[in-house]
Amino acid sequence: MIREIKMEVPMFSQSQDSIWLDDHIAPKMLAAHLDSEFDGATRNSEYISQSMKWLTQKCPVQEFPKLLDLGCGPGIYAEKFCEAGYQVKGIDFSELSIAYAKNSAKEKDYTIDYQCGDYLTADLGKEQYDVIVLIYCDLGVFSPTDRQRIFQKVYRALKPGGRFIFDVFTPQKYAAFEEANTWQVEEDNFWTKEKCIHLSAQKTYPGTTTYLDQHYLLYPDSFKEFFIWETVFAEEELLAELKKIGFASNEICGDLLGRPSMVESETLCFVVEK
Repeated sequence: MIREIKMEVPMFSQSQDSIWLDDHIAPKMLAAHLDSEFDGATRNSEYISQSMKWLTQKCPVQEFPKLLDLGCGPGIYAEKFCEAGYQVKGIDFSELSIAYAKNSAKEKDYTIDYQCGDYLTADLGKEQYDVIVLIYCDLGVFSPTDRQRIFQKVYRALKPGGRFIFDVFTPQKYAAFEEANTWQVEEDNFWTKEKCIHLSAQKTYPGTTTYLDQHYLLYPDSFKEFFIWETVFAEEELLAELKKIGFASNEICGDLLGRPSMVESETLCFVVEK
């Protein structure tokens, strides 16, 4: 089992296991999404409320009625957009999150088209949506090749004049980052129910702005492996990529509240137009 531990991990390689599909961790992730007081898998309820004010101002429902929420999770933003009058479709990789979202929409009598799938490979259609959102810095988990694929798919799926809104982390988020390797015996926590040895490593790759959070859970007769990738971005880098696809910049802010970008900003929010 020790032989299976990867000391050197090729950038953006996939781990054996996924936190979104693991029987123990996936429910923990769903709970983090639904925790309205904590910026975990979803931002806190006050931030969501304020960001919705800005988002609906940038893309008024009368002009941008049809909306696609990529990585919609359990439907936190999708329901808010539905309440604001948008025709909403949401796509997410997590079966647990989509099941929760569908049940919540049914209970509230909301008409939201939820699809369980990988938006990297799913057919998003052509010229179907007025606005597409990718919220809470999901873009950073993808390789440059997959990032370009997403930009191309989104561009194709937008109607002429449609808008793509997404946020990313900046290098400021990792300003105090230090590489680390740790191990501990754990039981009954976020990572595991049964007792195990938990090995973790936080590393970066020289010459890049990509970081890896690497985890191994070692049990008597098995192990689990999780890689969590994150790339942070400078404004100019993404603008150049988006321009190559055909997007025109509409606005760049420091966050989904529409606040100006500052040197100390840990996020950037892009509003680009087809």
